[in-house]
Amino acid sequence: MSASGGVPTPVTTVAKDGLFGHLYPTFLPDGEHFLFAHGYLGSLRGGDPVRILSERHNSLYAPPAVAGESGYLLFRRDETLMAQRFDPVSHKLSGDAVSVATQVPRGGSLSYGLFSVSGTGTLVYTTETNAERQLAWIDRSGKRLSVAGKPGRYRTSALSPDDKGIAVTIGKPNGGSEIWVRDLSRDVLSRLTFRDGEAVFPVWSADGKSLVFGFRGFSASTDLYRKPLGSNNSEELLVHGGTNGAPREISQDGKWLLYGNLSPTTGRDLWLLPLQGDRKPVPFLQSRFNEYFGSFSPDAKWIAYESDESGRAEIYVQAVPAGGAKYQISTDGGTVPVWRRDGKEIYYRSPEGKLMAAPVRIGTTIEAGTPQSLFALRGAQGFTPSGDGQRFLVVEAAGGEEAATVPPVTVVLNWQAELKK
Repeated sequence: MSASGGVPTPVTTVAKDGLFGHLYPTFLPDGEHFLFAHGYLGSLRGGDPVRILSERHNSLYAPPAVAGESGYLLFRRDETLMAQRFDPVSHKLSGDAVSVATQVPRGGSLSYGLFSVSGTGTLVYTTETNAERQLAWIDRSGKRLSVAGKPGRYRTSALSPDDKGIAVTIGKPNGGSEIWVRDLSRDVLSRLTFRDGEAVFPVWSADGKSLVFGFRGFSASTDLYRKPLGSNNSEELLVHGGTNGAPREISQDGKWLLYGNLSPTTGRDLWLLPLQGDRKPVPFLQSRFNEYFGSFSPDAKWIAYESDESGRAEIYVQAVPAGGAKYQISTDGGTVPVWRRDGKEIYYRSPEGKLMAAPVRIGTTIEAGTPQSLFALRGAQGFTPSGDGQRFLVVEAAGGEEAATVPPVTVVLNWQAELKK
């Protein structure tokens, strides 16, 4: 679209290659050609993109420091920031790719690396010196009780219905992630998935004998699978979850899977998949607002969820199916609701990063009390309450709060000179 306005014109089509979106476009100097994630070069004139890099991450063009020389393409190879000579006219790479920096992490997306370069050639990147995290038990006062197992590249975790197992997403150094299960009684960590891509968001079945997880690989859609524990059986495909599809929770009666996805017309939506019968998914909430995350009441008649319908994220409870009674639980913003297993409280994260507990009483209606602050999550990635709500499993920096550091940002003014040495 012209900078002065007008009608947008598509220049690439995701459906042609099935990639996980055409993301992070950046122009080359001619203002016509552009780079985007998965190593592709596109043009405003249309036509099929050309893949110039085998790496699946974003890439950036850096102009030459000396007039008359070729510039460089910057990209990540595993967790190393690389530079390779690149002619922005012929679009050809030359020479060998050389290392510029190590331990450069990805951002929230599988295909986005945390680095940038200016038009004058100044380079900036973030380094992650300690990517390991630990699974810690925290009580209601914020006191750390214990740590489950050794640190690892943990991202998200889910506690089994009997509080004796932890399903955890573990990142791989070369990108992607797998689902593992820690048996707390024996302190044994076992791998559940074996895939090239991202296995994400594990949720437990009601009987604790299987896990449902999302797998998005490098496609535009996430597939949701189920796999029994302690089994070499292949995963069972439950549903094509759609863009950014993510399983959220299975009802305690084992009849429903709640999952979310992203629609180009209605934003983030919540869906219900029956785990019995015809398994035809039905929308729970699909509106012009974003409905995100969600958790069942013990009787599966209500769902707590996050919505921005008020202009900011708040926590609501609505009857199943949606359309009936609805109650606001949070009073000053909130995200990521989790219902206590006995139904007596709903937990969520406040905008200030505190873990909140809202007392609720379930009946033909919902009676919600005043939310109380339990403790600051201090950068913890997610939380899972125990069945009685007296302790919480969190993914935090290895070594706890005292070891948590802000990743350093490095600015390099003359980095191309170092490549010639």
